[in-house]
Amino acid sequence: MNANELKALVQYYAKERELDLQVVAKAIEDSIVAAARKSSLSQFKEPRAQLDPTTGVLHLWVKKTVVSTVTSARTQISLRDAKKINKDVAVGDEIEVEVDPAVLGHLAIANMKQFLIQKLREAERNKIYNEWHDRVGEVVTATVQRYEHRDLIVQLGRAEALLPAKELPPNARYRQGDKIKVLVTRVEKRDGHGPMITVSRTHPELVVKLFEQEVPEVADGTVEIVKVARDPGVRTKLAVQSKNPDVDPVGACVGVGGSRVQMIVRELENERIDIIPYSPKIEQFVANALVPAQISSVKVLENERKAIVTVKEGQLALAIGKSGQNARLAAKLTGLALDIHAEGEEKKLAKADPKRIQREYLADFLSQEKLTDSQTVEMFLNAGYESVEAIANADAHDIAKLLDRDVDWAEEFVDDARAYVEQLREMRKTTFGTDETNANAETDRLQTAQPQEATSADANAGGTQNAS
Repeated sequence: MNANELKALVQYYAKERELDLQVVAKAIEDSIVAAARKSSLSQFKEPRAQLDPTTGVLHLWVKKTVVSTVTSARTQISLRDAKKINKDVAVGDEIEVEVDPAVLGHLAIANMKQFLIQKLREAERNKIYNEWHDRVGEVVTATVQRYEHRDLIVQLGRAEALLPAKELPPNARYRQGDKIKVLVTRVEKRDGHGPMITVSRTHPELVVKLFEQEVPEVADGTVEIVKVARDPGVRTKLAVQSKNPDVDPVGACVGVGGSRVQMIVRELENERIDIIPYSPKIEQFVANALVPAQISSVKVLENERKAIVTVKEGQLALAIGKSGQNARLAAKLTGLALDIHAEGEEKKLAKADPKRIQREYLADFLSQEKLTDSQTVEMFLNAGYESVEAIANADAHDIAKLLDRDVDWAEEFVDDARAYVEQLREMRKTTFGTDETNANAETDRLQTAQPQEATSADANAGGTQNAS
């Protein structure tokens, strides 16, 4: 190949593979050397090539032994000719001698092209690794390609990335061509393959980075996201604070009419986001973390890393949340175990009187059903319905007769009671670690949410707002 052909080859592959000219030239040099070792030049020692990518001029060198009398021109050079290259050489030394690239021959050129494809692939893999290795922790837009088993393969420009099933929100469903935002979590080299890029849709830092993109005050450091607790695909709690007293951190994150937070909610498949003001006063922080429940008091036991929380009447289920979710996220956010109980209940009395516990839950349930007067509670108690579980097991016709309502309403009421009991059962079983023997009735007054590690956000941080 002449200089013009080599120049054109460099330019073609640089454009086609989006590689630097020098990188392509190096790949061609390595390919020529590899081909030379399999050609007539194999008799030469240590061939070396150099290609100017801008001119296409190729230089080729091999090593020869300096001798007094040359018996093999391929491997030897006379002392007189060697001194023209390096005056300090002596007989027995080895010296690098430039040879005409034409000695490669057509077979070597054909082999060179095969080697070149391999070298270009290696160059592409190295480029992808170097590019994405420095982007770990960034949020990028990915294009959905296909499912492999339960994992998702997404496209990041010229690179493919793995979105493992465990990094997908529950019930998330994507189609080929969908655009989704992901957090780059890991980039690893693999022998004989391109780099393994792993991304996530469940990492708490994804939420932080999305707020950085949507909220200028977070991006410039005026508002800091202090901590994040996330139940992916369902709910996230963010604790925020402002470094500027004139900037409301919650309002900045929510945006006018919820415009900013709703952009993030939509990106996260309608995941609910609670944005709460961070407070260095731990009692206030705990109260804020249990939003939207109304809190009467918080007592922190520092030595036990626990807080005893009293909620207002009718707020117990709201504070605990479905399957204990609200309490669990609040515990994770604050780093404290949370003992949550209703207002006006004395601990000793509750332990001594299990029926009172059941009645507390009954009153809370009826409050949620908009049956708040004391006479209604007494009506249920007098009819033998002393717990929510009793209502859940009741016949809808009996409930309809008791409350003078139609049967359809009563059936929904009984279904609500079953859901309430199931919520308590799941809360104890999966969230608060209550013994299974207590999971079938509302007999424990104190519900204890154990804290897990919360994410401390390095993003740029009151009223309380939430988006769903």
